Amino acid sequence: MPLRAQEVFVPGSFPRHTYIERPENLEHSLRDAISTPGQIVSLSGPSKSGKTVLVEKVVGRDNLITITGASIESPDEVWNRVLDWMNVPSSTASTDASGWKVGGNVAKEIAVGIPSVAQIKVGGSGEGEKSGGSTETATSQRRGLAQVVAEIAKSDFVILIDDFHYMHRDVQVEVAKSLKEAVRQDLKIVTAAVTHRGDDVVRANPELRGRVLGVNLGYWQSSELRQIAEKGFGMMHAAIPGEFVDKLVAEAAGSPQLMQSLCLQSCFVLDVRIASLIKKSLKVDDATLRRIFEQTSASTDFRSLVDVLDVGPRTRGTERKTYKFKDGGTGDVYRAVLKGVAADPPQLSFQYDELLARTSQVCVDDSPVGSSVTSTCVQMSALSLEKFPSERVVDWDEQKQVFDVPDPLLLFYLRWSGRLEETSS
Repeated sequence: MPLRAQEVFVPGSFPRHTYIERPENLEHSLRDAISTPGQIVSLSGPSKSGKTVLVEKVVGRDNLITITGASIESPDEVWNRVLDWMNVPSSTASTDASGWKVGGNVAKEIAVGIPSVAQIKVGGSGEGEKSGGSTETATSQRRGLAQVVAEIAKSDFVILIDDFHYMHRDVQVEVAKSLKEAVRQDLKIVTAAVTHRGDDVVRANPELRGRVLGVNLGYWQSSELRQIAEKGFGMMHAAIPGEFVDKLVAEAAGSPQLMQSLCLQSCFVLDVRIASLIKKSLKVDDATLRRIFEQTSASTDFRSLVDVLDVGPRTRGTERKTYKFKDGGTGDVYRAVLKGVAADPPQLSFQYDELLARTSQVCVDDSPVGSSVTSTCVQMSALSLEKFPSERVVDWDEQKQVFDVPDPLLLFYLRWSGRLEETSS
């Protein structure tokens, strides 16, 4: 059967047809780290940079036990989730039955389920024959780490604790102690976290220093992202303009997951749902490109976060100044800064002077002054930390005077969801 677009471009799982090996020998580094006894592997990288896909490629789907740090509140939950993956029951019951008889042949049938009581059904020849007995039922519970060690220590199985940074700091401390014992007993452990939280496992337990091997991923280069489109569209027998691929690459902003989404939605909009038997040349105008971007933004929903950043902190007394934007809208300095971040060209990091210039460019006539832009960046960073403590959604570095948007999907949402064109509430 011909390939479908959903098989070629896969944003949410392993891209079997469009997997791209990166040139930094990351696969070899990760494979060597995992095979080193007594070590925890700490895999870090930007959000949506392909950390889980890399582990699955190296380990193999059948050997990878993936759990997420979200909602983990104790070390026991880690091992229980591993046992869940292994389909180990939460408890097991075993019955020991014993019986006796006096006289001839006796067939007995013991009804199990009532502790220490046996119901006997007697059959056989001869009168006066008697039989009896008893049963004992024992129930055993899961044994957590000890049971996991008994099952998969020294095997090819690898436990991936994804989004380790989602755990509360206090929980990380206890989990890190448990992980130290786990690798000592020959379990293979990988933790995955965003770049700025990649050292969480060591910070949680400094005794792990020297026992953690770090493997760091960066944002993907344009040439690497371009290979996803070229390889995938080639498999669909679709010839696409090079400038169209360049625009997809720019919008992906270093994220292979976003690049997969953009290519998949391109297939839908351009009606390339099934691989053609002959090569088709496709043309893409600006209106079609915008439709692709808007359709892709539906999978990057950051509304609750952007609502917080757009409104800013509550003010007392003085109303914020309102600015007019070139797209016909209006808003205060918070909306102006977000529009500056979302302006062309797409990028994830902004020096102060550059952000000030971009903010000025989206405004008509009057625009926010430098001190107001700086204050807004400080407040946005604080609000994001307060409302979304497990994620580094935006960050202001006071010393370097740099405003960062580490998640490419957030940047894409700001650019194409239409949220910043809505009337301020």
